[in-house]
Amino acid sequence: MLLSSIDCPGGRDVLAKITRGIRRKRDLRTSEVAERMGLPLRTYELFEAGGGRLSLDRIRKFAEATDSDPFAIILSVAFEDAGFALACADTKLALILAMHLQGFYEERGADITFLEPPNIIGAFERIFKELGKKLDDNEDFLRRWFDGRTGAISLGSLSVRGVRRRKA
Repeated sequence: MLLSSIDCPGGRDVLAKITRGIRRKRDLRTSEVAERMGLPLRTYELFEAGGGRLSLDRIRKFAEATDSDPFAIILSVAFEDAGFALACADTKLALILAMHLQGFYEERGADITFLEPPNIIGAFERIFKELGKKLDDNEDFLRRWFDGRTGAISLGSLSVRGVRRRKA
């Protein structure tokens, strides 16, 4: 299925920052991502540079190849801010939100027409306030842990499983 191209001013520059940032975060080479996406290397390099065809299908393939959030990438292009996609790459915040929206629509169908915008806004404000509290709690916990810790951590007690070394 051919998906339409996206036209967003400034979107190509943002997409270049996103793709490069996520690829580096995942410690992947361009050739690895190209292979995972099923693209020739030069085509992928053009895509990562913000050139070529910008389509929903290509963004989805990139997200699958890098285990990142396709909806966060799309929203970042619309927001003209690469930071959102980078922040959601591991948590999949936008993907989870989209999954719940889809489930809600499948359950309620066209009845969502009858929801009042103030109720929708209030519901999302409560959700995001609760998520913000979780972040604040985590920050307080880490601050107390760092303030209260004494001594040193030996290298022997650190796990290096999953750490990849770059080839020289």
